[in-house]
Amino acid sequence: MTDKDTPIYEGGWLGPDEEKKAWYQARRMEEVASFETGGGYGGFHYNEFFEVADQLPQMKITLKGRPFTWELERRLHKTDRLPWELIPTHTQDTGNCVAAALAGAGMKLQVIEIAMQGEEEEFRPWFTPWIYAVSRNQIGSGMNGAGSTGAWGARAVNEYGVLFSDDKSVPGYPGTSDDWGHRRNKGNISQAKYGKFAETAADNPVSITRARSVDEMTELMDAGMTLTIASNRGFKVSEYKGLHVYRPSGSWMHQMHITDIRRDPELMFYRMNQWGPRHTKPLNSETPGGAWNFASDLDKELSGRYIEVYGYKKFKGQPGGPSYHII
Repeated sequence: MTDKDTPIYEGGWLGPDEEKKAWYQARRMEEVASFETGGGYGGFHYNEFFEVADQLPQMKITLKGRPFTWELERRLHKTDRLPWELIPTHTQDTGNCVAAALAGAGMKLQVIEIAMQGEEEEFRPWFTPWIYAVSRNQIGSGMNGAGSTGAWGARAVNEYGVLFSDDKSVPGYPGTSDDWGHRRNKGNISQAKYGKFAETAADNPVSITRARSVDEMTELMDAGMTLTIASNRGFKVSEYKGLHVYRPSGSWMHQMHITDIRRDPELMFYRMNQWGPRHTKPLNSETPGGAWNFASDLDKELSGRYIEVYGYKKFKGQPGGPSYHII
């Protein structure tokens, strides 16, 4: 990788203090909604790991050891259920790593749910600037400068849903994150520049689970979820037994996403970046732009203060044709 292959904007994660505040507010909101209205609307599925743990064993019967997401994508493409052989690797154009990673995790979740769980939905690409803007201005309180937090992003897609990049009148990507993410759009979403899309996005929420350990991450992955992970851990890429792997190196405030898990030659997680496909070229058939992350390194990373991990499940996408049990 050369300097010209790496975008100027490498990060955009604001750190753990805002994350803790946002997650507490989310949990409190769910408690209030449950008490006052019997469960709130659409979303409001803010889970700690222990709250979903009893549901996981049955889910794992069919999903533990599933094919890698890139294999599922190629199979879906052959059946005209996905427009590409591989979902294109995102390239950040600003400090919107939180939204870019979440969109990446969400689209991989769609692949798993359509291919492995028989969801009768159409694949639709997630629009990163929507997540970025809502996370900063409706979940957060509006701010100067770039950035967001994993909790803000997770709450954004749960409470406000997902806007698709091919929805009617949605603008192009370059420059929109900074425009929509500007603090002039804070407060009531109806007054925001992107407020006209709120009703459209509200139809597509996704549920959230927070994980705090490698064991919990493993359980969520085995149950068919995808993850986002934000921390101050930096990496360099090296080769290990025919695989590209991330080795800890330096520090950056950055969110990435985890799409796959393997146990051979040891427990590892495939950690995707959003710096374009040239950032890391695969040695095998993996999605470009990521590398394998040793569970032992993740265990050390999770022991620190500067980290947040969320799992995603039960995406309510656009209804599609009948499932033909593609996989």
